[in-house]
Amino acid sequence: MERDQAVEVTVTSESAFHALGLDDADDLAVRADLMSTISRIVKQRRLTDVEVGTLIDMDQPRVSALLHGKITKYSTDRLLKVLGDLGLDAEMRVAPARTTKGRAFVLDTFPE
Repeated sequence: MERDQAVEVTVTSESAFHALGLDDADDLAVRADLMSTISRIVKQRRLTDVEVGTLIDMDQPRVSALLHGKITKYSTDRLLKVLGDLGLDAEMRVAPARTTKGRAFVLDTFPE
């Protein structure tokens, strides 16, 4: 692409997964949010990969994949277990949908 070419950008409130129309967009968005929360907590606590691995019973390459967002390597269940292993509670809530079809999302209330 030449430097002077215009690029069209679409702003959306949807996740990238939803914007791409992926069938499993809800699951991917939830996993991405959980992974982001886990990474933030690890940074806040200034834990090394080895320390994290000990806490969550995972070897260093898997910890690295987790902290670098390798989303296809982790199920939602496994990410929820990681949060528990880090000493956090994860709650699930069912509520009326805001639109015609409901969506799954993570409401992160852990302090920054």
